[in-house]
Parts: sequence; structure tokens; C-alpha cells
Amino acid sequence: MIGAPILRGGVVYVPDEIIPADHRPIGAVAGFHFGVTRMEGENFVPVQHYTEIENTSELPFAAVHLAWLAVADQEGHNQYLQRLEIRREGYPPAMTKRFKLVDMGQMFGGAAWTAASVSAVPPAYALPGHLAAKLTLEKLAAAINAVKGLPAGAIQACFADCPDEWNIPADDKPSGAARAIAAAAQVEQIIRTGNPAIQ
Repeated sequence: MIGAPILRGGVVYVPDEIIPADHRPIGAVAGFHFGVTRMEGENFVPVQHYTEIENTSELPFAAVHLAWLAVADQEGHNQYLQRLEIRREGYPPAMTKRFKLVDMGQMFGGAAWTAASVSAVPPAYALPGHLAAKLTLEKLAAAINAVKGLPAGAIQACFADCPDEWNIPADDKPSGAARAIAAAAQVEQIIRTGNPAIQ
């Protein structure tokens, strides 16, 4: 989740350094890519599924991701229970269940942000209640530090590398990057202010 922010509904930025060498000859390039993978599973039901997931260590990263990018429309939905069959040589197939975030289309609080609407970092972000209840400041520390440690240049490059056919106004790209950089520096306080029950 951290390091590859999903932007404007289903699009992910792929940095050059993670492209496998054997994918380059067949056209793999850095930049924004749209892709869909069908995840087997169902909508996440907190009272039922928290006891079934095997990736609880990723919950703090999901929370910090949401708070950092101020993703709206998350209370009560847009979390998913992925059912995945794992195959390893010498072992029988095994089913695993994982918590996943879906639909980051309302980054920065809405589906159609602009330079003007992202000019200020909101002082607080209220996490989905069921997620906040699973967290402590100690559990969040590594994820907070990961976001704080993102290089400004990497964030700027991510926003600058938008396909021309998107027709994004020139001011929106650097403004979005500036907002993400500023929010990264303030993410711990954003979480603390919006979720006072997390101690």
C-alpha cells in the first residue's frame, strides 16, 4: 500500500525500480497504469472477519494510508475480505483470508480534487471505527514512519508522471504532490486528532 498510492480511481503509479528485468522487453514501463484483478471474496464484515484474516500486521499501514491521503467514503464500506488460494511446492493448497482496501477514488476527500481544494492539509482524519478499534499508537508507529520517510522527490515524480490524455490541469499535479508531502509530515498528528481513542 505505502509507496504506490492509488490515484483517481483504479490507477496505480509503478516506479521504474520495481519493474522486473524480464518484463521490460515486453513493454513494461514506469508510470501510471490502470489495471484490474478480480479478487475472490466479499465485502469485509468487521464483527465476523477480523478473527479470520491472516494479515492483521497490515492494518496499521491501511489506516495510515487512508489518513495520509484523506480518502473519503470509507466508513462502513470499501474494505474487502480477499479469499486467496496459496500454492507452495510440497504442500497442499491452502486458503487464506486478507483484509484489503478498495476504491481509493476519493483521495483528498473527493473524487474531483483540484489545486484549490488541496491547498490545506486537514487537521484530522477519522478512521473507520472498526479499524481504529484495532489500533494503538505503538502499532501505528512503523507505518507512520514509512510515510514520513517517503522522499519528497518520489512523491513529486509520482504526480508529475500523469498521462497527457488525462488532461489534468497543470496546477493540479504539483498541488497534489505538495499536499501529499505536507500530509506525510503531519500524518501522526492527523491520526491523533481525528481518533482520540487510539492511545
